[in-house]
Amino acid sequence: MIKLARAKAETSQRTSEPGAREAAPAQPTRRRLFGAIGAYAAAGAAAGLGGLAPTRLQAAANAHQQGLSGAWYDVQTPGQGLLLEVYPHLLGDNLGQLFGGWFTYTGTAGGVQEQRWYTLGGEIVNGSSSIDFIIYLNEGGVFNTAPETFAVAVGSGQIRFDSCTAATLSYRFDDGREGSIELYRLLDSVGCNLAGTTADTEFAYSGSWYDSNLSGQGMIVEINPVTAMAFLAWYTYAADGSGQRWFTAQGLFAAGDRSVALTLYETTGGIFDSTPASQTRAVGSATLRFGSCSQATLQFAFNAGELSGRAGTINLSRAGATPGACVFGTSCALIPSETEGPYPLLAVLNDADIRRSDITEDRLGVPLTMIFKLVNINDSCKPVVGSAVYAWHCDKDGVYSGYGQGSGERFLRGVQVSDRSGQVVFQTIYPGWYTGRITHIHFRVYLNESTGSNGIATSQVAFPVDVTTAVYNSALYAARGQNTSVTSFSADGIFRDGVSFQLASLSGNPNVGFVATLIVGIAV
Repeated sequence: MIKLARAKAETSQRTSEPGAREAAPAQPTRRRLFGAIGAYAAAGAAAGLGGLAPTRLQAAANAHQQGLSGAWYDVQTPGQGLLLEVYPHLLGDNLGQLFGGWFTYTGTAGGVQEQRWYTLGGEIVNGSSSIDFIIYLNEGGVFNTAPETFAVAVGSGQIRFDSCTAATLSYRFDDGREGSIELYRLLDSVGCNLAGTTADTEFAYSGSWYDSNLSGQGMIVEINPVTAMAFLAWYTYAADGSGQRWFTAQGLFAAGDRSVALTLYETTGGIFDSTPASQTRAVGSATLRFGSCSQATLQFAFNAGELSGRAGTINLSRAGATPGACVFGTSCALIPSETEGPYPLLAVLNDADIRRSDITEDRLGVPLTMIFKLVNINDSCKPVVGSAVYAWHCDKDGVYSGYGQGSGERFLRGVQVSDRSGQVVFQTIYPGWYTGRITHIHFRVYLNESTGSNGIATSQVAFPVDVTTAVYNSALYAARGQNTSVTSFSADGIFRDGVSFQLASLSGNPNVGFVATLIVGIAV
């Protein structure tokens, strides 16, 4: 966590010579990318990383999405890079915030005393591909102990996301250093798209974490279910307070893991935004354990390097808001069976184009990202991969497609297949209501990708009453107003026996939309 103080120019750094950059060399395969920011991958860890780093695209990506969070590096300057966290809507409707860590060196190659890290902060406007940011420097801290340090502005810059996997960073320091860096994602993109709608329950653990008692140092984490890796960069100080220090760490990650074993690495020998080769070595081990979506611990032990012999546990909290896609739980229960209701329109399951994530069509309403997380109650709640989910619900006026006023239509219906994290995502609108029922979404889960059978579970999603009230007070829903026919779960014919395993977790607001998540336990 970074606290800000008055700006001053940084004078202790020797500058690297700005100027024209050489043409970028051929990009390395992903087997070598862990050297890009510091951690040199063991053969086993890197074995699943194949293919070339992505080419730069013409279409720019909306910067206002969590999917751009994670590790980024420059092919020309191995051994240094950035970790970013994007917080959509954190500062207000359609206004997010960027926090980043830049892990690099002074202008002289040397040992750990020449390591240098900066933090970045800036506002993000929804729909823009660029983020203007301030560069901050913290000095005077001590490894994993007091005193707190304060960030001082030492420069500014801009990052433009050319795609979900390529970006351009321009910087200007108060001491005269300036330049432009081409960046690429270190690990595979998770959920990012050019429009800016992203959600992934595992990736949602990524972000900035810190010890609330030690402001001025912390770590930025990427949990990447696509690459099956966890990666972090730890910004801190020397144990004697003699200067900044930073470490990287990596380990294998499997969907559902809430404890990740990591190897700690130290990288030295580089020069700020320059090409001299750096050296990386393992200096210890660590275990990152998530206690919830907003609390974690890092247990560490150094066996080499300047901190050799030091060990301990750091209690971590999120530095910003918890992403709405994050779900936490070490146990699960069988999803209650409910009626499919009078409007299932099962005939649409024969249509190939019903397999879609965005089911909104022309329906107006508050945007809703609905995430189903399928877990197997017979196998330690592990993710269920490759199961189809059919979801359907009414529009803001209580109309179902295929029936009555919606006859001949298929809006707000769709099928998706669970991914390696057991996740299914639908882009839709917040459901309306009709007489006799409280707000809900219907869904049916199938054993595999085929929807030809009756399915293995049919149930309904419930929504928090206070959230529903706020939505129905918003402009798009105000004409119909509140549902006075059923005002509580106990008065609802379906949910009167309880909603403990059917109540979605929501984040957001009626102005920008919501992300809803539900863990669906099935017996496979």
